[in-house]
Amino acid sequence: MVTQSQIDSAESLKDAGNDAVKRGEWTEANDYYTEALQLTCEDDKALRAALYRNRALTRLKQDDFEGAESDSTKALEYDGADVKALYRRALAREQLNIVAAAFKDAKEALRLSPKDKSISDLLQRLVVANNEKVKKATSMDNKVKDMSSLAFEGQAKDKEQKVQAFNNLLVLARETEAGAARIWNSSKGVAILLSVAENNNEPLEVSVAAIRILDEILKNHGRVRFVSRLDAIMFLDLSENFPSKQALYFLSMHDNDGLRSARYVCRLMCVRDAKEYVDAAGLIVQRIFNALVKMDRTKEVKPDPEVAEANKLWIIRVILELQEMLTDKSVTAIVREMVIDILLKNLMHMDGGIPRGWSWKFTEETGLLALLDVSSQIPEQCDYPVSHETRQHVAICLQRLDEDMVNFLPNLFISSNPLLLTFAYFQRIVFDSKRLIYKEKVDLFFNGLMARASDDSEGHKVRIKLACFLITMLQGPVDIGVNLVTNDQVTAMMLQMAASSNHLMQSVAAELIVMTVVKHERATSILKVGVPILRKLYESEDENVKVRALVGLCKCAAAGGDDASRATMKEGAPQKLAQTCKKFLLEYDKYSMDVRRFACEGLSYLSLDADVKEWIVADSLLLRALFCLAQSAGALCVFTLATIYVNLANAYEKPEVNEELVKLAQFAKHHVPEVHHKDTDDYVEKRIRCLVEEGAVAACVAISKTESHKALELLARAMLAFAEYEDLRGRIISEGGTKLCLRLAKEATGEGKIKAAHAIAKLGAKADPQIAFPGQRAYEVVKPLCELLHPDIEGRPNYDALLTLTNLASMSDSVRRRILKERAVPKIEEFWFMTDHEHLRAAAAELLLNLLFSDEFFKDTVKKGTDKLKLWVLYAAEENERLARCATAAFAILTEDVDANRRIFDEIKSWPDIFKEIAMHEDPEAQRRGLMGIANIMESDEKLCSEIVASEVFRVLVAIAKLGAKNEARKGSTEQAKRGLAAAEKFGSIKPTDREMYERANQVSTIPEE
Repeated sequence: MVTQSQIDSAESLKDAGNDAVKRGEWTEANDYYTEALQLTCEDDKALRAALYRNRALTRLKQDDFEGAESDSTKALEYDGADVKALYRRALAREQLNIVAAAFKDAKEALRLSPKDKSISDLLQRLVVANNEKVKKATSMDNKVKDMSSLAFEGQAKDKEQKVQAFNNLLVLARETEAGAARIWNSSKGVAILLSVAENNNEPLEVSVAAIRILDEILKNHGRVRFVSRLDAIMFLDLSENFPSKQALYFLSMHDNDGLRSARYVCRLMCVRDAKEYVDAAGLIVQRIFNALVKMDRTKEVKPDPEVAEANKLWIIRVILELQEMLTDKSVTAIVREMVIDILLKNLMHMDGGIPRGWSWKFTEETGLLALLDVSSQIPEQCDYPVSHETRQHVAICLQRLDEDMVNFLPNLFISSNPLLLTFAYFQRIVFDSKRLIYKEKVDLFFNGLMARASDDSEGHKVRIKLACFLITMLQGPVDIGVNLVTNDQVTAMMLQMAASSNHLMQSVAAELIVMTVVKHERATSILKVGVPILRKLYESEDENVKVRALVGLCKCAAAGGDDASRATMKEGAPQKLAQTCKKFLLEYDKYSMDVRRFACEGLSYLSLDADVKEWIVADSLLLRALFCLAQSAGALCVFTLATIYVNLANAYEKPEVNEELVKLAQFAKHHVPEVHHKDTDDYVEKRIRCLVEEGAVAACVAISKTESHKALELLARAMLAFAEYEDLRGRIISEGGTKLCLRLAKEATGEGKIKAAHAIAKLGAKADPQIAFPGQRAYEVVKPLCELLHPDIEGRPNYDALLTLTNLASMSDSVRRRILKERAVPKIEEFWFMTDHEHLRAAAAELLLNLLFSDEFFKDTVKKGTDKLKLWVLYAAEENERLARCATAAFAILTEDVDANRRIFDEIKSWPDIFKEIAMHEDPEAQRRGLMGIANIMESDEKLCSEIVASEVFRVLVAIAKLGAKNEARKGSTEQAKRGLAAAEKFGSIKPTDREMYERANQVSTIPEE
């Protein structure tokens, strides 16, 4: 039963959503409408219909066309004559290529509202689209039929032709919806693709292609309309929620038992152990999650709680199967890591996953315990296959799971509305209880291992498990990990393991000692008790033990950070340790990748020391060794290598130094950090140039395939530092820097996204956009650049983003439309209005000038009710040369519209004075452009022309027209002035004198020339 207070809250949320729509904040509005729907029941028909109709609009604006169609359909269930809902569903279906149904909706909408021009325009588009679709379908049928005979029916002459046929089918499925639909609708369709994928006798390329084709045809959730004709076992009602029904179809078609059918789909990843196959099969499971909750992370479409609730049984089945695969002995390491990544992407609501509550259930049941069990495994001692990379995947998953337990409330819940504040308070209580359950599960697992960590051989295995578990926790949810290791029992066990003769126990203990040094004070305590043990371990003959001990010594030596006054070891010790790390890194034939990875980690700690920084960049062999490690280890060394690059480039966050506070601290004898003289700007620039020349950008690309937001932030910081210097940007672009920054701008932490977007802005600020951002990339970079135009972000990123967007806006009308679609104009105009930041104002004006070449933006500028036109005219008379040139160019463009010209005269009463200032501008180019605009006005309308002739502007035009040949810089201005006077003469407003006729005939000026 819904209470009155809940209805009031729903109304408040609806109003908040409507306000967000007015501001163009589509994501925020969508969230408000979704929250409101959850507070209503089926009896509130009018309210629910309005909420669904409004949310359909927000989803259309976010390109979530399936969601928009579904919401419009639900609104129509309450009111079948809702014109807006019919129109929005028709728009959504048009984009989904469901032309016939879209036409039917549009036709009904036009019947209900016959005078609506937008609906009639839509109908005309749909008629054209239907004709084109028929033509394409005929051609596509033949292509699919030919390729299918080669791929599926054994007509291929050899392996190469068969592989090529599968690749061609993949291209057809990927590039066109019609191709994907025809492959799905083929006589044997999905069953044949699955049989090929599962056949171990088929070449790997064929199996991978078959899985990828299946993945492509599952992208479009709307294809369920074709599915219904595919097989008689389709027993589901397809009248509503079709995306979810498609997922149910694909999940249920393999077995009558739902659990076994879900198992089949999830276990497709286990058919082959090749990475490319596992990656492709993992995407299919991701498509299943997307369809079950109607979400799309790539388009930032959030899950729909109602659809998730309707499909919760299938969600449970899939999650349970993935959970079982975590500890299944038959599952290989690479598949296990893929399972962890799928859970990571989908369980966490705060990170764009399925609706809140599923991560809580996973934690409360046995899911978290299964993850913790995986965290205690290492390849040298494991109950089921794992690799050295598995720990990193688990650590990130545990960290995100911990973060998903905490409170996260939208801005509305800090409002003055008492009902919403009460709602927020109770939510906070829920979140705190979930976080407590998470900690209790971790403590339960930890205590269980501690109780079994005896001195016998079995107990030694348990100790190794315990140490591995603690290492993983310190790499993931650090706060919880620190609380676990900060106890005497763990310290005693750690030192005891380090002192044993078992090499595996020694290496694990050394690694745990390294991880426990999380701050300067901890390092100081470890120095007292742990360094002797680490030195003893360093003497070990086992290279795995030796290198881990070396990492521990390096971390203790670097615990003071870049503060020269807080060194924890004697001067020169860090350089000696760095030399030892170098030996491991250079001898790649002698030492394994894992050993070299740990040596790199040791060097990353030491790279905070300024002397070590200079020593590293001076050694080209060492830099190349780091690059080779990045190529071989990939994401396994992302933290260590990214840290080295960040430290060498001084790209870490540096607080602003207040000299007065420094003096005060010194007077009070408080510690004040000291900056090393080798960390000044000149040294940093030399180091950055050296890093880029030795392949640092390519190395960053190689290690970037990680799900860790913090690691991606480090890469974003490094890329921004590399992009600082203009002459390096071409190399950065050619080595894949732009593509990397785009990914970082989507997936890093909040700060990392800003750094990555700023790096993109720098790369494009002074480069040809067609080279810097070729093809589709020009459209992809628009969104992160627009997000930089925020008042809370400091001025330099704003400025660089404006410059790069200006370059992009010069490319094509489609790019300009993309900028407008991102609702960048209000943000740009905020800088355009600034009077205290000349450079930002001029940069914003340049961008708006390029956008004027878009018909949509031009019409918006000249229409009545806005002051944009007036502001362009006023800015044209500004003294600032850069702003004046830009504004006069816009003035020249805008005055090609006669209605705009009339508005200028009607709304700007002081136009004669402004026109005089424009015509007499000191800068020749600004003067020429301004006179071009005045001439445009005079040519466009006789009345306006006569008004100019009647003003003092006319005398100025005459004077400029008579400038002699020696005024070469003003030649263009003279021509424009003559054009204006010619228009006045044509309209009969003026007549040439005898002297003027003589001058024209003899091409001379009456102004004396000196």
